[in-house]
Amino acid sequence: MFDTQVCLVSAQAAPNLLPLLDEQLKPREVILLVTEQMKDRAGYLQKVITPLGIKVTQQAIEATGNFQRMQEQLESLIKTYTQGSVGLNVTGGTKWMAISAQEVFRSYGQSVFYVDIDTDHVLFLDSEKPPLTLTARIKLKSYLNAYGYDILSEKTGASGLTTDQRDLCHYLVAYVDEWGSAIGQLNRLASEAEQKKTLSISLTLLEKPDPHLDALLTQCAGSEILTHQKDKRQITFKSEKTRFFANGGWLEEYINGRLNELKSEGVLQDSSHLNLEIASPKSTNEIDVAFMARNRLHLIECKTRRLTGAQAGRAGTESLYKLDSLSDLGGLGTRSMLVSYRALGPADKQRAKDLRIKVVEGAQLKDIKGILKAWISG
Repeated sequence: MFDTQVCLVSAQAAPNLLPLLDEQLKPREVILLVTEQMKDRAGYLQKVITPLGIKVTQQAIEATGNFQRMQEQLESLIKTYTQGSVGLNVTGGTKWMAISAQEVFRSYGQSVFYVDIDTDHVLFLDSEKPPLTLTARIKLKSYLNAYGYDILSEKTGASGLTTDQRDLCHYLVAYVDEWGSAIGQLNRLASEAEQKKTLSISLTLLEKPDPHLDALLTQCAGSEILTHQKDKRQITFKSEKTRFFANGGWLEEYINGRLNELKSEGVLQDSSHLNLEIASPKSTNEIDVAFMARNRLHLIECKTRRLTGAQAGRAGTESLYKLDSLSDLGGLGTRSMLVSYRALGPADKQRAKDLRIKVVEGAQLKDIKGILKAWISG
């Protein structure tokens, strides 16, 4: 549609990237208008655009209060493109930049459009053209790269669980009303074993074993997660992998299984990723579950240990603040969810509401697939 697209670089990469990925709008060249504050952001964006076969040019622009100076810079730029069509993506940048750029492009008879990321529609501001629906779908890796993050390690696709272990995940959810405390104790045992770098741990660590713990350990033993030596009051995990499974990894696997079902139904645009480790020049983060749907990044933190009470109350708060901080890595459209096997306290529920983080807890897990589908589509 346009031989050249001009984009205003801002902290929101998706509105500039989507039209470049879409076959209906993909140009031969893109010009990134970059302020001093957005140099790094422009570099991240260029890293993703270049492999698409699009020529990328960065053009410095002064984002000062001098409206006339900004217009002179834009006029000088547009005069160099006398051949072929040019379109301005006015979605990014500051309001000051957007107003100035739109005025200049209209005065030179060039098209101006806006990307509505809530609807994936391109709105043409200078004509009566109907909105254009974007068909491009961003992969998770490209999306993260556009915001300055690289994937260091990940776990995607089939988890490698046995049929018995997958059935155990379903069993644990089915008994969520009765086994919450026992699951928390298993989580603690696995966590202690991990800290001590051992596969064996004594049940004497627990001051008062939950009445359902023995039944839970029997189920885990039958699924080749651990062995239970009742006479020695000790359990031994089969491997580091099964120790991780017992330390809450099973819930991530269960959520991943439901997401795989939704992907097969066309709800997700990319595979879900487990235990994702990502890094930017400033920080390194770990994410339990991440996936793309409707060109938005979705993040899920999974917890099986107790998230209420004097000793463990911080766990819920830390999980919520972690999700809140991670939401910055995907821009304004990022959605976050905390899935907890145990109930959250009132304070954490209010905190989640304030931070706009979806919470799924306790018995709600029984309908997690429906909840996920509604969350993604909402």
